[in-house]
Amino acid sequence: MVRSIVAVIAGVLVGGIVVGIVELPGMFFHPLPPEIKLSDAEALKNHAAKAPFAAQLCVALAWTLGPFVGSWLTAHVARKHFLAHGLIVGIIFLAADVFNLQSFPHPLWLSIVGVLAPLISSWLGATIGARTSSQPPSGPRPYDMRKKNMAC
Repeated sequence: MVRSIVAVIAGVLVGGIVVGIVELPGMFFHPLPPEIKLSDAEALKNHAAKAPFAAQLCVALAWTLGPFVGSWLTAHVARKHFLAHGLIVGIIFLAADVFNLQSFPHPLWLSIVGVLAPLISSWLGATIGARTSSQPPSGPRPYDMRKKNMAC
């Protein structure tokens, strides 16, 4: 249980870091003007509405890679119920994307990516995480004498 919780928290944190790193180039394509304050929601909405395609593409890529990496890590650390752990991370990222979509105007294609990408990429990340994790063997091995205290 503790391993599962730690795995999900680690996956969300690392996935969030990936999202931030992948969105950085978009901030260079469309930087925030110095006169806009982060507390001015209307000015932020107007600024986001004028974002170029390259900046929007960075956001779409980040919304895909973050859940992928996060769910892969979660499945890899949890070592059981891979898909469930990965989809928990994907649902957390989906909730963040939906919140973001409601906060600012986005083009239709980016809204579709924001809803579908976290679910698809987290499923894919959990599937790959299941294949790459080193699962402990189930039960004693045929010649494992340690279980019977017969080992030298």
